[in-house]
Amino acid sequence: MSTIPPTLHILQAMLHCPYKAWQLSKGDVELEQTIPLFQKGSVKSERLAAVAWAVEQGGSLPNAIGRITSSKFTKEAEVLLGKTKECIASDVPPPFSLISHCSECQFKEACHKKLKEKDCISLLPGMTPTVVAKYHKKGITTITQLSHMFRPRRSGRVPQRAVRYLVELKALAIREQKTFVVHPPNVAHNPISIFLDFEGLLDEKFQYMLGGIIIEDGKPPEPFFFWCDHVWQEGGNFKKLFILLSHYPDAPIYHYGSYEGKALKRAAQQWAENFKDEWPAIEKRMVNLLGYLRTHVYPPTYGNGLKEVARFLGFQWTEPDADGVRSMEWRRQWEATGSESWKEKLLQYNQDDCMALQKVHQWLCDLSTGDQKENLQKENVQLVSQMKKHSPYKLRANVEFGEDFQVINKAAYFDYQRDKIYWRNQPKSQTPAATARTRKSNRGRKGALARSTKKVNEVVVRPAHDVCPDCGSSKLHHFPTVKTSIKQTDLKFTASGVRKHVIQYMSPITDCTECGRRLAIRSSRLHYGGNFFALVIHYYVNYHLSNEMIAKLIQEQYGIKIGRQPLASLKNRWWDRTWGQDAAYIREIVLKSPVIHIDETSMPLKRQSGYVWVFATTHSVFYHYTPTRNTDFLRELLKDYKGVIVSDFYPGYETLDVTRQKCLIHLIRDLNDDLFKVPYDEEYRLMVSEFGKLLRGIIETIDRHGLQKAYLEKHTTEVERYYQAFIERDHASELSVRYSKRLKKHWDELWTFLHYDRVPWNNNNAEVGIKAFAQHRHGVKGMMREQGLREYLQMLTVAQTCRYRNLSFLDYLRGKCGIWQNVSPLALPGYLPFKQARLYARSLRFKLKAEWNDWKNSEKRPSFIPDKPDKLYREQGWVSYDDWLGS
Repeated sequence: MSTIPPTLHILQAMLHCPYKAWQLSKGDVELEQTIPLFQKGSVKSERLAAVAWAVEQGGSLPNAIGRITSSKFTKEAEVLLGKTKECIASDVPPPFSLISHCSECQFKEACHKKLKEKDCISLLPGMTPTVVAKYHKKGITTITQLSHMFRPRRSGRVPQRAVRYLVELKALAIREQKTFVVHPPNVAHNPISIFLDFEGLLDEKFQYMLGGIIIEDGKPPEPFFFWCDHVWQEGGNFKKLFILLSHYPDAPIYHYGSYEGKALKRAAQQWAENFKDEWPAIEKRMVNLLGYLRTHVYPPTYGNGLKEVARFLGFQWTEPDADGVRSMEWRRQWEATGSESWKEKLLQYNQDDCMALQKVHQWLCDLSTGDQKENLQKENVQLVSQMKKHSPYKLRANVEFGEDFQVINKAAYFDYQRDKIYWRNQPKSQTPAATARTRKSNRGRKGALARSTKKVNEVVVRPAHDVCPDCGSSKLHHFPTVKTSIKQTDLKFTASGVRKHVIQYMSPITDCTECGRRLAIRSSRLHYGGNFFALVIHYYVNYHLSNEMIAKLIQEQYGIKIGRQPLASLKNRWWDRTWGQDAAYIREIVLKSPVIHIDETSMPLKRQSGYVWVFATTHSVFYHYTPTRNTDFLRELLKDYKGVIVSDFYPGYETLDVTRQKCLIHLIRDLNDDLFKVPYDEEYRLMVSEFGKLLRGIIETIDRHGLQKAYLEKHTTEVERYYQAFIERDHASELSVRYSKRLKKHWDELWTFLHYDRVPWNNNNAEVGIKAFAQHRHGVKGMMREQGLREYLQMLTVAQTCRYRNLSFLDYLRGKCGIWQNVSPLALPGYLPFKQARLYARSLRFKLKAEWNDWKNSEKRPSFIPDKPDKLYREQGWVSYDDWLGS
């Protein structure tokens, strides 16, 4: 194979791609040997190639080049010439990869084919030579190898928006020929949509055609274009386009890439003076569909260009080889000849681009709809959140390299060794230790015990109907020997311990002779009793055990078998039915309190993250969840509140129109931490020490007299003296200046507690509530849904309120103590919830309604118990006075 000496074109190619220079030197391509006229504004690489060619020719440099070259530039040209000679002299082609210059190269088709055969990672988007070299150092040279590096996140956790392009997932999409959806794109169908595509000359920064189509439901696509014969017409065309866009104020404007957006922004600033005010609204309507292929969707295409993605979706251009480079060639041909055929080609090419853009938009809309999951699976679409996750506790199956490791790994399992290995070496008289596998295998075999029925410890027979609930007739026919029944598994608490207790509830069957309805009194009871669920919730809330762990514990200790999922659903159902109203009532108690402590903490969930807020008093606490840390809900919650809130220094609390007390503990911690960092800052040290003396004196007063305004107001003089001495003065050290500004900003809110009774100077009540929740957060580790969190917060509300009042949460759930205990009756707003009020009434141990009437008329009735419960609680579960008194 003959080798051509270095020519200008070979030297220019060497600056972009050594493989292109090598091909040019071995081929039969006619190369231009003359030097074009270079000026000072020419591209440096072009001048460098020209200088290197002149050096090779051994002649002097032309004046146009000689005036703009230096000795350093000449040395660079000589280095280029040496590398080029070395490259083209070799019979072995240099390595090559996909680069930006490939789109302009005449060898791109052949090179692209070879790269596909090599499965080269440079075919993927964003794989610059630097990135390719980094992967090569790791031994990763092919797309298949790179695809094995993708690791889906934990089950149930939707990946966050990618901060980088997931090139490993793109490689996996190509390997498996699937479209992977990280999360569904937020692309919706609109009655009217506009799709834009501009054609321009990059070197001249000139958009000679502004094209697009308008897609309206029930109408055929409406194409439009604004063509420029000359550069000076560009501004007028942009004004026409802005007028057209303003005619559809609600229509989203879709485009592909940043080219159209930058062009419109430049035009709005340069020409469309009348649209400068409207441009922000138009900019908000613009949607770059290419962005979704970086963060949401990964199709099995090597690149993310419109041509490649649309062809993957089945779209074909009128000109099969049409692309951006050829469109610029066609424009040059039109400028040279003025032929309408070239213009028609460009118009058709622009319209094809717009239709391809609409095709991509429709595809993204299909991926965004949740009701088309079955269709998506047929189209080889895989949601990343549903991919099988690799467990670190199992050996991954690697079928490409055989099954040897799988067989070896299986032989190392505990049960496998005990069942198949260890018994071989045991004496025949020795029975092998039982394993979980051998215990499971007996069921269903000959001689194995069938599942035994529940042993009934107690039978309860419910009375029959007296009248028909439908027609009111008393002509009923009873079947004394036919009864419906349900067995309820419960726990019985005794002085010696807790044991399983099964109750059978039986109800007679009755027929109404008037309307013919059969009245079978079906029990609304759950298959598990109240004591059972009380213990389950006690484990769940106070000991932070998972539902799965509780199910195992209950089965092992009490012989009650229940699955994890049924346990979770029945537990929540029982809670809502029995104690759901109590959590709402505690919320009212807190909001009616004269002092409320507030704090918040973050909470990661399966689908998103949010914040849990704690509202506490000295005797009650309730929890609330919000998706963000925004305090708008607080303004609504506390809009009529007249008391004092105690909080930390989060700025959101400062927007509330209430009296505030800042937590001094937070301030003390900050002062102390910074003092440790700069122990030799005497000015700051004096400020901190004097503040400590001031606060210590106040705390000693609180220790002697409590939080009483009469005693605390005596310290206002000392507070004012400290303010004049350390806040109003000028400071020299950085810390002193910073803290003097901070103290000055919050000074009045630091000492609110001096002017009120029973207002604490710290936020400990809320912080204790936060710590209780943080223990649960640590256990669930972000694997909780929002609905489950809200249900847990209701339970925690009651549990922490019991803790603040020194009540047993388990006794509370069993109905052994009530919400009215260990708190002043004045702190209880309105009337108690029905079940709490009934519990209070039963605690009086009255047998007759007359005793109840005498008691309520004797002025012993507290304000939280109604005098006519049968009317107040009629819709909340009221049955009769016998049920109310428990007689």
